[in-house]
Amino acid sequence: MNRSAKHHRKLRHGPALRGLALVLVAGLVAAGCTEADPEEGPTATAELGGEAPALAALVELGDLPPVEERMPAEPVVVTPNESLGQYGGTWRTVTQGPGDEVWFQRTIGYEPIVRWIPEWTGAPGDAEVIPNIAESYDVNDDGTVYTFHLREGMRWSDGEPVTTADVQFYYDLISNPEVTGTVDGISDAIVKSSTGELATLEIGDDYTFTITFPEPSGVFLPSLAEGTSLMVPRHYLEQFLPEYNDDIDALVESEGFTTWAELLAAKFDAWTNTDLPVLNPWMVTEPLGTSTAVVAERNPYYWKVDTEGNQLPYIDTVRYTVMNEPEVMLAAAIQGDIDMHVRHFNTAVNKPVLAQAREDAGFDFFNLIPGLANEMVIMLNLTHEDPVMREIFNNIDFRIGLSYAIDREEIVNTVYQRQGTPSQVSPQPESPFYSEDLSTQYTEYDVDLANEALDRAGYAERDAQGRRLGPDGQPITFTVDNPGQPGFDDSLALISGYWAEVGITMTPNTMDRSLYEERRSANIPDAGVWLAGGGTDVVQNPYWYLPVSNRADYAQLWATWYTTDGAEGEAPPEATQQQMALYDELRATFDPDRQAELMTQILEISAEQFYHIGTVLPASGYGIVSNDFHNVPELIPDSYRVATPALTNPEQYWMSQ
Repeated sequence: MNRSAKHHRKLRHGPALRGLALVLVAGLVAAGCTEADPEEGPTATAELGGEAPALAALVELGDLPPVEERMPAEPVVVTPNESLGQYGGTWRTVTQGPGDEVWFQRTIGYEPIVRWIPEWTGAPGDAEVIPNIAESYDVNDDGTVYTFHLREGMRWSDGEPVTTADVQFYYDLISNPEVTGTVDGISDAIVKSSTGELATLEIGDDYTFTITFPEPSGVFLPSLAEGTSLMVPRHYLEQFLPEYNDDIDALVESEGFTTWAELLAAKFDAWTNTDLPVLNPWMVTEPLGTSTAVVAERNPYYWKVDTEGNQLPYIDTVRYTVMNEPEVMLAAAIQGDIDMHVRHFNTAVNKPVLAQAREDAGFDFFNLIPGLANEMVIMLNLTHEDPVMREIFNNIDFRIGLSYAIDREEIVNTVYQRQGTPSQVSPQPESPFYSEDLSTQYTEYDVDLANEALDRAGYAERDAQGRRLGPDGQPITFTVDNPGQPGFDDSLALISGYWAEVGITMTPNTMDRSLYEERRSANIPDAGVWLAGGGTDVVQNPYWYLPVSNRADYAQLWATWYTTDGAEGEAPPEATQQQMALYDELRATFDPDRQAELMTQILEISAEQFYHIGTVLPASGYGIVSNDFHNVPELIPDSYRVATPALTNPEQYWMSQ
């Protein structure tokens, strides 16, 4: 199978490109938006190529090579969603700061070696994967051998060439145990087979490399499409490794670190280190952690063009104002201070107030195809360090009793503005994996059933205040870590009251996102709440149905056992291990139909195990976009796994000037 330039068109470099580029830029600026039918493809001016006026000025000054020398021979051609754009503007958005780096990834950092199509649906297999950094790729019939062909002439943001030396260096890093597990973003997980064996790398030439697995790897290409480039800027990073730098100890000391691995981890962070060369459309110039904003400017060596051959991105600058609280973000949106956003405050709870404000604030909504499996999932810590809490939480009748005690209809009506459906964590009804049993089990509000289940769990005895007593004879009380997402406070307040009625004391423990992340990763909380993925990205995002990732907050130690091949963590129960075996088989299956069969079996066991307690299946989501911000689709698939809105190519967004 070969995947190549199906979604890409060639930029034809004309002999008089440099001068004519300036003419084209001037024309674009003078005319404002240049309307064109994206389906018409390149026109006669496609061979000219254009660039941002600021870059053209640098070329004229001799401070930057001409655009044809900065671009690969075969750049990616991005078809604008509605119209060709004009250069300029600052995209104003917001972030919660440290702990919210994923929003940078979703807006300016999604450049994997292959990527998702904008119309992604979550289908099993690789039918929705297309080339990106790779100009093309080949896969053998059984899914064991993957050969990638890079774009000749492609450059990092500092102008250095991109070659297979960068791939070899990436492989060297993931093969180094002092790096994997220490440097965030350097992981060997994707190039491991289901048996844990690392795939082999063979370098063909400067632009061709092959990865060979010992057995079929059915999830390799989709995993890459989630955001892995398979390469790092070797020319910059090798100075931070002892085998390339004889003075590494002095450098580590002068930079204030203890080990070279710590130094490398700091230098590998694109959001805090402005010196790290990138392949993104924008590169950070004001890093995270130094002020109240993070700023990114256009990459002069970006390697994508529109259908007229104009270098992308259209927008000059992306500015992320740091706001820790969603309520503050909401206030900024209402004032018209956010241009385009799909995170934190765009909830069902906030939609009425945003709808009322949109005319005065100058923005409108676009729709999100819901990808979540639940608005708020309550995850009791099944691998709690305290043996008493662990015994209580692992009692399935205890979890069933708590679930029956929740009035989800009241939560839908009062917290989510009558949007959504009472549900456990479940694929969306539109998903081929939807299961009514999984979605609806234990969701009716029935205090009698709740009390019966809690009695059956062995906690029928109560104290004078009506509190149920645990196996240690003490009242059952616990906290739920709450990162303060919209709707969480109100929902947990209601649930705390419901559970008190059946003799269980639960106290919400509200904290900022960074602390929440620290505690959940360290297996500290009694319980936690979060938005559950896996609504449409069921195969790509399975950890809500079995603990195979450190995002499985309901069983961190079981997930660690799986991800370390049993070297760390704790062995899970037999049924969970059976799920893990099925998932291993899914990973080793190249046939999408067989993948679907295996995923269905995993979901059936998930329903039996009832790992966590869901509340509300989300209705359709939305984002906001200002009236002078263009080329945002009216309907966008929403999923962490596809980096929404990155799959719609933010480099082709543009702003009226």
